[in-house]
Amino acid sequence: MSNHKAVLLKQGTRILPPDEYRALRSSLQVRHQILLDGMLFTGMRGEEFWRFINHQEWFDHDRGVIHLPSSAQLKKKTKQKERDVYLSTWGLQVIERVFDRQIKKISRISWREDLIRGAKKAKLPIHGITPKMTRKTWESWLVASYPSMTIQIALSQGHSDLTALKHYLNISFSSSEKEEMKKYVTGFCGVPIG
Repeated sequence: MSNHKAVLLKQGTRILPPDEYRALRSSLQVRHQILLDGMLFTGMRGEEFWRFINHQEWFDHDRGVIHLPSSAQLKKKTKQKERDVYLSTWGLQVIERVFDRQIKKISRISWREDLIRGAKKAKLPIHGITPKMTRKTWESWLVASYPSMTIQIALSQGHSDLTALKHYLNISFSSSEKEEMKKYVTGFCGVPIG
């Protein structure tokens, strides 16, 4: 991997292109790989993800969604009290793997330290490596791949309007990075990608 490639950041948080995601993932222990995948390909907030882990009944494989009831939401400013988190075809497979393993909750601080250790091991710059980068990365990939679906993406991510999503509309992914994203985002909201 080239060390001269610019790091993608939004509001100080790293946005991982697919090659950096794979490099980071390969440097983690298996249980952390599964956690990274689960958090990335659901795009959920950390606490929502941990609540979901304890409520597998929220997952509807046939519809390709995770239904988060109001009890899953901890963010006080949330106007959307419950929502469906749409999954891609890849995300459906990830959730199956998440449930095949017993994932123990780790603190946000420990998870951040694990991610930074993994980034160093993968020889990635550590600037902006935080737990919330998975959510921001997923939103960025979806918007780059499905620009006409920003409303569906916003609702799936739990945004009451497009304000937060506007941050992801002009991320400078290369053509090859967008091509690499296809395998991860195909099937989001049941829509294939061309």
